Amino acid sequence: MDFDPQASATAFLGIDPQGVERNINHLLNDIHVSPQEVIVHTSSGVDLLPSHPDLAENIPSMKGPRYQIVRDILEPLDEDYDYVVIDSPPQESGLTWNILAYAREVVIPLEAHYLSVRGLADAHGKLELARSINPELKISGILVTKVNPSVNIHKTYIQQIYEYAPQLVYPFMVGLHVAHQEAASSGQPIILYDPAHPGSVVYDQLAREFL
Repeated sequence: MDFDPQASATAFLGIDPQGVERNINHLLNDIHVSPQEVIVHTSSGVDLLPSHPDLAENIPSMKGPRYQIVRDILEPLDEDYDYVVIDSPPQESGLTWNILAYAREVVIPLEAHYLSVRGLADAHGKLELARSINPELKISGILVTKVNPSVNIHKTYIQQIYEYAPQLVYPFMVGLHVAHQEAASSGQPIILYDPAHPGSVVYDQLAREFL
């Protein structure tokens, strides 16, 4: 489920956000549209609820204690799928809180970058606060991304992340490889674009954490 107006997850699965007949925005705006009508069956075998840049216009209106909007829309799909992955907007918003009210687990992707590491404590605190509206929510782990182990500053950031939450950091990390960009450009997940690539191996390990 792509709830990010940037629609990156949609594009990375080979779907043009501008070319789909219906998208996530239709679910939020029209009570007569069902999730099943919006689902796109992708060539990678993953079913997708695609996003659209127009979703950004809905986010400001999702304020206040209306945290059940996303849950009410998506619960009809719970019996159809064993696993549902949600790509949420990077910034805090009413939509983000709605997603956290529906989700059961959260993976925090954290870039090996000064600003990302600096914001970790704040993000962690907000996820803990989200449990007040969704007591079943848990943080599954922190996945460190865009890592270049040969760069000393990256080693420093990784050490800081481990020191902050050693029990949450996954023992594998996503490296900084051009293959990730190549896979995105081809409209394929990297695990299909190059199954033997180290990045594919990491995402396979992440998936196995939930199987």
